[in-house]
Amino acid sequence: MHGFENRGWDVQRGRFAQTGRFGRLFPELRSLTEFKPGPTELGKVGGAMDGGNPPPTDTSQNNPRIKAGYTFLGQFIDHDLTLDTTSVLEQQIDVNATHNFRTPALELDSLYGLGPAVQPFLYDRHNRYRFLLAPDGQDLPRNSQEAALIGDPRNDENIIVSQLHLLFLKFHNKVFNDHTDPSLGDQERFEAAQTLVRWHYQWIVLNEFLPRTIGTKTLARILEQVPLVYSGDAFIPVEFSVAAYRFGHSQVRPGYLVHRRDGTPQGAALFPDQPAAAFDIGDLRGGRVVPPELVIDWATFFGPSAQPGKLIDTKLSTVVLRLPDTVVPPDTPDSQRSLATRNLQRGLDARLPAGQHVACYLGIPPLDEETLWAGVDGGEGLAPLWFYILREAEARGEGHRLAGVGAEIVGRVFVAILLADRASYLASNPSWTPVLPGAAPGRFTMTDLANLTLGTEIPSEETDGLPGDD
Repeated sequence: MHGFENRGWDVQRGRFAQTGRFGRLFPELRSLTEFKPGPTELGKVGGAMDGGNPPPTDTSQNNPRIKAGYTFLGQFIDHDLTLDTTSVLEQQIDVNATHNFRTPALELDSLYGLGPAVQPFLYDRHNRYRFLLAPDGQDLPRNSQEAALIGDPRNDENIIVSQLHLLFLKFHNKVFNDHTDPSLGDQERFEAAQTLVRWHYQWIVLNEFLPRTIGTKTLARILEQVPLVYSGDAFIPVEFSVAAYRFGHSQVRPGYLVHRRDGTPQGAALFPDQPAAAFDIGDLRGGRVVPPELVIDWATFFGPSAQPGKLIDTKLSTVVLRLPDTVVPPDTPDSQRSLATRNLQRGLDARLPAGQHVACYLGIPPLDEETLWAGVDGGEGLAPLWFYILREAEARGEGHRLAGVGAEIVGRVFVAILLADRASYLASNPSWTPVLPGAAPGRFTMTDLANLTLGTEIPSEETDGLPGDD
């Protein structure tokens, strides 16, 4: 999960960005870090992060700012940006020698792969420039062993993200069919559709996902000041990929409402209690043909009536503290099935700076010890960057959004990546606004994308005046 297995060897190449290395935002802070915990200390921190699996009737962990769909949109975006195949067992990671098998750009290489000429299995043989879907159109295309035929196998990790990948496949097909000039040749139409899809996706990331995640004022300031500019080729900082952007792991709920067909709600756990349990409709594990009962209705994930996501805090749902065999190899010991422990170990291997050091470097008052280590037995001193960012969101963002260090890293990296990509709308045409049909002219949201693609009528939801804004 997120760089612990050797997968994704079909290396993607962008139009202007090549796959490359990871790097550091704060290389000068490495020598300042004295946080070197062992398994016992990691276990104490990771164990304190168990938030249980509250039932749907428990609303105490509801995040009114970020609906459930954005958790999985965030996962989809992550898979578009990063793929590190370094093993978790490699105890010291040379960041500059670790290859990112994704282009550091928001260009949907996890969707398009290397294109129809090089990876034709992603595309419809009878409609070469449109994506292949399952015969009934309700699932990803799969081989005879139910493995998804997609540009990034991680997007079949759970049914929600696989259905989101399917939505984007259909979005491309819809744009190609209905919103490109039929007088053009098929290759030209494909490139035109690809640009429209990418730019509208980038618009959603910058104008919908980020404001909800880091706050509208923080984003506006970063766009105005542009505090991070790549001096050379763009890269993904490990402070982002190994710590700040893993905030989404705390947003995962134990289970989700999938749809309300005929007025009857259908829900399922994200993962089963037993890692090797047989597949059924009671959980949302991927790597299989999606049962009809679990086909997603996007109105339950995006829009004003969608189910809320979970708070961004230091409590993780128990379902991700014992990852199933579809996410980690079946022989993985229980001690390495905890997403909390895996993230903490990964940060240690990457020699990330402590949270307090990054806060001071950025001119942000660090959290006091009592707030930082509340509920952690024996917790004191320097904190792992990932844990610190979650606690900061909890303490300073009310769990509704990232704050301080986390907001700065996530916002700066996204804006820098978009500006470094000469093919992005923000770099090549910053005054551009969406041209595809939506609820309001010049705007485009995930509900607009679903409605345009599927013919649904999900109401839109404004990003202004959200609860917990900065």
